[in-house]
Amino acid sequence: MNKGLLLILCCSLFLGGGKALAMTSTNFLIQWDNINSGGLDNASSTNFSSRDTLGDNASGTSTSANFQLSAGYRAPEGANTLTYQVRSRSASVSSAYTAFSNGANTVTVSSAVGFYVGDLISVIENNDFSQFAAIGRITDIAGLVITVDDFDGDGGSMSAVPAGGDDTVYLLNSNSINFGTIDAGTPYTSVVGTSVLTNVASGYSLYILADQELQNASAQIITAVSDGTVSLGAEEYGAETTGSTAFSAGTDLAVTTTQRVVQTSGASTGSISDKIGMIYKLSVLSSTNPGAYSQNVYYTLTANY
Repeated sequence: MNKGLLLILCCSLFLGGGKALAMTSTNFLIQWDNINSGGLDNASSTNFSSRDTLGDNASGTSTSANFQLSAGYRAPEGANTLTYQVRSRSASVSSAYTAFSNGANTVTVSSAVGFYVGDLISVIENNDFSQFAAIGRITDIAGLVITVDDFDGDGGSMSAVPAGGDDTVYLLNSNSINFGTIDAGTPYTSVVGTSVLTNVASGYSLYILADQELQNASAQIITAVSDGTVSLGAEEYGAETTGSTAFSAGTDLAVTTTQRVVQTSGASTGSISDKIGMIYKLSVLSSTNPGAYSQNVYYTLTANY
């Protein structure tokens, strides 16, 4: 027997000003420029900081039925937002479900205890290496019917009425995955959901980077997947992405010390966040060295430039 432990950490977010006002060349970028009569980009004292401009003309926010204009030198500093959430499967809150509707964004659970409006959830059909996953954020709970803002992932391929006994709705509220005691010949999976919300016109990219291979205290590693598929009968470890903004969706990607993109979009998300599911997969052999295996995986979100 072997133990596998994977710790998922949320880390970095980088956001710059909007590119709509930028001037660029091969080697330089000016986010925005203006000619004014005074002010200071960065004024500070012991307890306060200020960014001020004098002489700005017609600055402020103007709106109509279909448009909004943020005018002025300082407008880009307050206009851009870039937020994200990365959460793994809860160890204690889950429920079997009896009906699923990708079009209506609903799932009917056996018990809604522990689920609340605003929570991120994953709906899993057939909990194995070929599972389907749909990720959504709860907007309403009426009895046993949970409604989400939008299902991202494999929802279009999932059954309206699950036929198996391993179809489950999981609350996503943890920052770690614990595979527990691992046996050869058994598929081990756990899902991580991401949620990205931004109004940056050029979009965003979300990256992962591990601090080490999945390894034990003796630096013996579980082999990272290299052929695009984590398979039983092999010692392999990786993660599959699913969702409309997932990078290389449907392929099992290696999770290593080489940074790689897992989610990306060339446009803002609008009012509903982009979500993907990352299904971490692990398979071992009877010859796999025993021990407690671990790694930290860092998620970094940046605006596209």
